[in-house]
Amino acid sequence: MGTAAQCDWTNSHLAAELPAVVVSVEHRLLAPGSPLADAVDDGWDVLRHVLRHAARWGVDPARAAVFGESCGALIGALAAVRARRAGLELKAQVLVNPVVDVTGTMFDHPSVTEYADSPTLTLPQLRFFQRLAVPPGTDAGAVSPLYTDDLGGLAPALVVLPTRDAVADHGRRYAERLREAGTPVRLSEYPGAKHAFLTLPGVEPQAGAARAEILAFLRAALAK
Repeated sequence: MGTAAQCDWTNSHLAAELPAVVVSVEHRLLAPGSPLADAVDDGWDVLRHVLRHAARWGVDPARAAVFGESCGALIGALAAVRARRAGLELKAQVLVNPVVDVTGTMFDHPSVTEYADSPTLTLPQLRFFQRLAVPPGTDAGAVSPLYTDDLGGLAPALVVLPTRDAVADHGRRYAERLREAGTPVRLSEYPGAKHAFLTLPGVEPQAGAARAEILAFLRAALAK
């Protein structure tokens, strides 16, 4: 729904403070004729390309991670699943206020009802998102990480949740599923923060603390 430019604040701090090359993916946006599956493919294609041509990018293909916010976290989560299936090892995945369910149960989570009128993500926006993401005849489960059959053996995950967010329970439930599957996961909640808080450092005071936590997590993961 948004563009990679919205994440420049976070990405530039990552690039400056980590021993890492940061690649920001300008995936196809949701629109009639451009469903979520296209954006998911774009995320995977970029990850695979960078790792297969690591020398061109000056990166170590054995030390890679994925990072995403909101719909981008969904793309990152599915990229991590595809990487495991393809035999590509990732060191970490960071999922911030992830939307991980675009099936018929997308709106059944309690947080959706509780924060349906949040100023940064409303229920009408979510319904519009779902209509664009999964047109009639689309397999919504195939692009819903929450319903991926096997979540074992994935890269260790940090799930960052603002609590005043309609999709907060998406992230909580996904963290539970990762833990149940044996994938290492840390769930970190930021009380009072709203959806997309990490991209609003001048508005959301907890954005800085979350950024620091993410940096520490990735620094440790990429050092291994």
